Amino acid sequence: MTQLLHILLCFFNLFQAKAEANIENNSEKGIVKGRITDAQGKPMPNVKVVIENTVFYASYVHAFTNAQGEYKATVPNGSWKASARIEKTFAGKIYLFDLHPDNNEPFAGTNGAIRNFMWKTSGKKPDGSGFYGSDVAVYSEPGSSFMINDVELMVTPNGTIVDGGKGKIVTALLTDIGGGEDGIRDISIGKYSITARLKTTGKTLQVRLRNKGSYENSVTAVFAPGFTGITNYQIVIQVQDKDDLQ
Repeated sequence: MTQLLHILLCFFNLFQAKAEANIENNSEKGIVKGRITDAQGKPMPNVKVVIENTVFYASYVHAFTNAQGEYKATVPNGSWKASARIEKTFAGKIYLFDLHPDNNEPFAGTNGAIRNFMWKTSGKKPDGSGFYGSDVAVYSEPGSSFMINDVELMVTPNGTIVDGGKGKIVTALLTDIGGGEDGIRDISIGKYSITARLKTTGKTLQVRLRNKGSYENSVTAVFAPGFTGITNYQIVIQVQDKDDLQ
């Protein structure tokens, strides 16, 4: 009886693997196709999809989505990987966004593949290269009496974010965000009002854009290009305890 169950389980796994392979190759041999949508599931037209050969340098096939957000391209034999990036304007600034793939694995041109994408304004990227959101970096004045890891930020959307959504309020302690900086990671591109306080005492800190203007109880800002990667942006602020001035 046990042996029979084992045989049946093996047949089931084999059938499931074949079914998944059929789904993957439903796009026809030598064809890669898919659909691109925003976070609400609406189609995104005129998006460029780059299908890159994973072996030969600078070997690409390109496709563009139609009004339904669908694309289709013929690919020759070889190993290929698809990606997509969009450009959006917000608050008079231009931003680039990598789109989130439903399958980030390379595929064989002989088999074809389906690769769908979605515009996400926050969340981890599948290749471990960071986040779809951007960073708020924080610096303190030299000689400050407080520890930077005791600083808690409240980041509040001032209007809609880049995709037209409401965004969300983020309250968090600072952490190491790389590049020798402390801050908060993965904030959707938008315009924000930012306040700071000491977590241990609840004491309000004054804030400003780094090395710009005067200190106030809050500062409002939009993201600017950051140090790492062309789709990474930053708001960089400075905090101080006004009692340190006395």
